[in-house]
Amino acid sequence: MLTLLAAVMVAACSGNDVIEPAPAIEIGLSSGALTVIQDESATVNLSLTRSGGFAGDVSIVFDRMPSGILSSVAPPSLDPAVSSAVITIRTSTIVAPGVYNVTVRATGSGVTAATADLAITIVAASSYGP
Repeated sequence: MLTLLAAVMVAACSGNDVIEPAPAIEIGLSSGALTVIQDESATVNLSLTRSGGFAGDVSIVFDRMPSGILSSVAPPSLDPAVSSAVITIRTSTIVAPGVYNVTVRATGSGVTAATADLAITIVAASSYGP
């Protein structure tokens, strides 16, 4: 009986089960802070890392983006061959100067969303110029 139990335990421990990493994405920004003069634009670079065998499209969206601040991402969707994008933030004169904290969110099918924080500082246009 003891021999049988030992044989079962050895068989259970000697399996070739390989645990594959879960599909995942991560994003990073070239800077976590961006200064934009009213009625102008500024850019920040986004990098995307895929892991665990994930090879799908990724979309970029913004959470908590205040009214009057416009955002765009080029390219708008990151297909499997793309691992970077440029985010452009544009403001108007109706946006009050101050710091606005937004979240950049990357989403893809079958993976948990990845996020990065971006602090957007809006500076009054009258503070610059002749």
